[in-house]
Amino acid sequence: MANILISYYSDYGEVLYDAISEELLRNGNNVFRLNINNPKVFRSKWGGESEITDKALYNDIIKFSPDIILNFNHSFPQNCQLGLKTDCKICILDADNPETFWNKKLYQQNKDKYLYLGLQSYSKKMYEDSIGKNLTDGLDYLYFPPATMVKNKKCKQDKNISFIGSNFYPLNGIPPMGNFYHPEIVELYKNICEDYYFPIEQGKEVCKSISDINWAYTMVRGYLSGQYRLKFLQSISDIGLVIYGDRNWEKIRAYDFDLEKCYDKKIIKSLEDNQWVYNTSKISINISHPQAKTSFSWRVMDIMASNSCLLMEDKPDWRDLFEKYLSTQTIKAIIYKDRFDMREKAIKLLKDDKLRQKCVAELNNAIAKNGRWKHRMQSLQKFLNINLMNLTNKSPEYIYIQHISDISNKTKPNQSSIVTPIKNKKNFIQKLKLKQRVILTLNLLLLMVAQIPIIDFMIPKKKRMKLHRLLETYKR
Repeated sequence: MANILISYYSDYGEVLYDAISEELLRNGNNVFRLNINNPKVFRSKWGGESEITDKALYNDIIKFSPDIILNFNHSFPQNCQLGLKTDCKICILDADNPETFWNKKLYQQNKDKYLYLGLQSYSKKMYEDSIGKNLTDGLDYLYFPPATMVKNKKCKQDKNISFIGSNFYPLNGIPPMGNFYHPEIVELYKNICEDYYFPIEQGKEVCKSISDINWAYTMVRGYLSGQYRLKFLQSISDIGLVIYGDRNWEKIRAYDFDLEKCYDKKIIKSLEDNQWVYNTSKISINISHPQAKTSFSWRVMDIMASNSCLLMEDKPDWRDLFEKYLSTQTIKAIIYKDRFDMREKAIKLLKDDKLRQKCVAELNNAIAKNGRWKHRMQSLQKFLNINLMNLTNKSPEYIYIQHISDISNKTKPNQSSIVTPIKNKKNFIQKLKLKQRVILTLNLLLLMVAQIPIIDFMIPKKKRMKLHRLLETYKR
């Protein structure tokens, strides 16, 4: 039995962390799951420093005494790292590229103490570049691609095409006139299009007139990522596309009414939510973030395991993992070259039920062969030399410090810990559903009161819209 702490930052998606936690618990491990997007953790800025400010939470982590920390983007609060036992294995996982990692100074200082798990084959080079050290497979580095716990459930497929993901554009509105419109920005864009990890030192040569090269990279990468995704989605907005996601989708109305009409406001965050979307969709699209240079978005595995047919771009890591389990016909049907090819393939799959069902069957089989979390945990236990599978612990402890969205991350709170140990998972889930029903009822009553003349002026429009969205979550 191992004590495993999972540290990460998320404000809109918990699917990967749901699945990893479930797999570890099911095999008898104790799990402490910490989303640092939480009022118990102070964060200086995105990708800055993270620090636990609540004494009770700090003591709970030290008491838990983790044997392993799965430290996504080096998010685990730096003041807590110092209190860990010396033989705790801290494994870094690159949910994003190392430029966005948290606690970068501590990351550099402890580079020889960490173990590195790469979510894509390119991860090893990114790690080596970021720490200035060569890594050795099987010794301090393990290729650790994503996996899934989604199941194929036969549901009524009332959606032609679904996409679950973020809208990256525009995050903060259109930039004012200034350096963003300098001709050198276009040159930087061309280079980043060719290589998302275009070296910043070479970028300085391209942008000689722009003083803040870090700003330039942030802006160009952000707009490139957002515009790229929207171009693909626009190409299928008229053939039954449904978009789910929490980040800024309503903003696209400013430049594309048709695409905004495809947005469904249901809050889709959990593993169960994603499983429902994919199983009720005939086709599900993947459009990877450009930072996934050789790999693909985590959603790919979830789609492959469902009753939906995957449609995705070609990626070498995906072929290495699954190509041998798939026929040439299936690969040709589901891999698109560009957004125009994606549209043609989507139309063909919607018309040809037999081909679509053949693809789904083969994709399900590929996941069964090499895409479940049990496959990854078997590799991890061998790498760490710690047994993680088929343990005898019948009542694993589950502590989940979850995201609380309505509390500012700029304050340093002094509240009691919100640790939730789970002794009986079934009872916990039943209580959670009861809590959701109570919240739903209260929100519904508040929304009804908000319709009364005069009182409606006391409840801001934004608050009423938020209540509508919360109610939409339970609509199905």
